[in-house]
Amino acid sequence: MTLRPEVPAHGGSTVAREPDGRVVLVHYALPGEAVEVRPRGRRGGVAFATVEKVLEASPDRVDPRCPYFGECGGCHWQHAHYQAQLRFKRKVVEDVWARAGLRLPPDTPVLEMEDPWRYRIRGEFEGIYRADGTFELGFHRLRSHSVLAVRECPIHHLRIEQALGAFRQAVNELHLRGLKHLLLTAEPARRGLLWEARVEGKAGPVLRELGTRAQELLPDAVLLDDSMDLELWGLHFRVRSDTFVQANHRQMPALYRTALDMLALAPSDRVLDLYSGIGTISLSAAREAGSVTAVEENPRAVALGRLAARINGTGNVEFVQGRVESALKNVRLGRHEALIADPPRAGFEQAAIAEVLRLGTERIAYISCEPSTQARDVALLIRGGYRLRRAAIVDMFPQTYHIETVVLLERA
Repeated sequence: MTLRPEVPAHGGSTVAREPDGRVVLVHYALPGEAVEVRPRGRRGGVAFATVEKVLEASPDRVDPRCPYFGECGGCHWQHAHYQAQLRFKRKVVEDVWARAGLRLPPDTPVLEMEDPWRYRIRGEFEGIYRADGTFELGFHRLRSHSVLAVRECPIHHLRIEQALGAFRQAVNELHLRGLKHLLLTAEPARRGLLWEARVEGKAGPVLRELGTRAQELLPDAVLLDDSMDLELWGLHFRVRSDTFVQANHRQMPALYRTALDMLALAPSDRVLDLYSGIGTISLSAAREAGSVTAVEENPRAVALGRLAARINGTGNVEFVQGRVESALKNVRLGRHEALIADPPRAGFEQAAIAEVLRLGTERIAYISCEPSTQARDVALLIRGGYRLRRAAIVDMFPQTYHIETVVLLERA
């Protein structure tokens, strides 16, 4: 079947239409191309397909850098010129917001990366055992639970890519069985590589053997199994495998600087930081504001946030452990002038939105990695008395469809 995709869609596909008008989401095509496609089934009444042959190529098409592109489900836009990827992402946010009854401000910038490769400092890999018993590490295929073995990944930190080979070799040499999952996080400014593996059965002795042999195979790295150092604007934090960290460390300053500049904090401002994690933006905001109250559900992240405050001598940050919707019930009206929120992909819980509206802080900087849930929440906040003042798109995940958006809302 030959189709002509029209516009990019959220999720890394392009929207095409069958002769009868039905929508088909086509992966690995670009808007304006003519492509032959292979159907990949339907979900929710929408058909999916992948490109079999490009009949008329877009001028935005480039050769993908990764040999696994087209099979691996990790990247979605490697076949598009980087400037085209940025245009696609802005169009996707516009369309998602329009469906929520919102208009993206026309002056919304898209903040790009100077080098859109080797940016990920955290990688999650699945373990697979071949029929002959050899072990491999890889990623899920596109829209599939099956795992594709990979030997390289050009969007990950080089130390992580090197570690893939070392851990694979160590497992095979030691004849270890049952390794299901490997999480690697590279220290950006040092030689450290934080690792965590999930193994069936009694994992202790197995993991000690694995770590020892992998370290021998990685003489230029230092394997860490507890925590690692992360630096941001001269501030030092400790990161564990079970705590959140921005995967794109090089672009993290652009994301946080955008949010803080929107808030234009004054030395007298009292700030709420919701979903604060280990406190990276909390401590950054504390340099510009009078005080920061950081709210985070993960107790291990809270402990690391308090540790970071002590390490950096930041005395004007208070960490509160608990769910946002519960913790905010104990916050009195008028205690804060500004609010920062960086919720997970699912966005705010409705009870949390209600508490934010009750508090009525003057300014809100809302960071989101999912435009649909952010649009939903922004619409609720506008109905509750806020006005959308500014927005920015920060490209934290080049070569993929993922989008990070920052908005500023002010109390009407």
